[in-house]
Amino acid sequence: MQPAAASVDARIPVHVLTGFLGSGKTTLLRHLLGTPEMADTVVVINEFGEVGLDHLLVREVSEDVVLLSSGCLCCAVRDDLVSTLADLSAMAGRGEVAPFRRIVVETTGLADPAPIMHAVMGDLQLRRAYRAGGIVTTVDGVSGTHSLGGFAEAAQQVALADHIVITKSDLVERWRLDALGLDLAKVNPSVQPLTSSRGAMPGAAEIFANAANRAPRYIKADGLPTAGKHSDGIETFTVEVTQEVDWPAFVEWLELLLANRGQSILRVKGLLLVRGDPRPVVIHGVQHVVYPPEYLPRWPDGAPRGWLVFIARNLTRTAIENALPSTFAST
Repeated sequence: MQPAAASVDARIPVHVLTGFLGSGKTTLLRHLLGTPEMADTVVVINEFGEVGLDHLLVREVSEDVVLLSSGCLCCAVRDDLVSTLADLSAMAGRGEVAPFRRIVVETTGLADPAPIMHAVMGDLQLRRAYRAGGIVTTVDGVSGTHSLGGFAEAAQQVALADHIVITKSDLVERWRLDALGLDLAKVNPSVQPLTSSRGAMPGAAEIFANAANRAPRYIKADGLPTAGKHSDGIETFTVEVTQEVDWPAFVEWLELLLANRGQSILRVKGLLLVRGDPRPVVIHGVQHVVYPPEYLPRWPDGAPRGWLVFIARNLTRTAIENALPSTFAST
């Protein structure tokens, strides 16, 4: 696996929309599907009845795919996600459905979003047509703090998120929203949450923005990412990699680390200075899967400085630092 070329990646991003039970992801999805921005989108859901899109349905394209009035395609997962995505790509190639430029997979309220990314990145056939998009997590503005503290699934969904949307913000006092924001930052300090209310919901451009192609929003004044720890064992920490790295050696180390400790490492992301290239290389992995790398156009704050952010459960910074080869260990 080599760093990707600087050209535009034409593959279709697969985004994941997740959130704990009752957090409002279906309401948000219905709002998005009614906007022109989503007209060239495929939405993959488990059952139509769960989403309540009947008023938006126009006609059946195939046994499991329907065309919505907004121009979106909506389909149900039949056997597994891999076959569903493969069939959609084949249908578009044969001209049976209009071309689309994004897929949104809505999970159930108790789902772990990581296996969905595994399905996209772990299948060689799918990787020719698709790339991993962002994980969008909705959090109930009223009961989010209780869910985070009481349910591991809710914490996992937040920990893995590229974008967080606090819903029902019009139903709760400002101070409660601020307190929820602090709780979310303990689990995932890398994301600045958006807010959503019945009268003002964020648009597709905000929610499905590609986090990999911009400088991270979680850089502190000293140039390093923030860190946090949650009571259920989920911890966020940063490991500095100040030396330039040999790319093949680093990939071998990271893949071995995720193979051995993937159940503990929920997510790893960061920037590296790769030998022979002045641009920062974006590293991104979820549990056992390493995503294809990408470039940022420039280093944050103009300073070449490598680091890796780990979102892990029951795994310490010291354990990772001890596992780093001396050739690119932090200094």
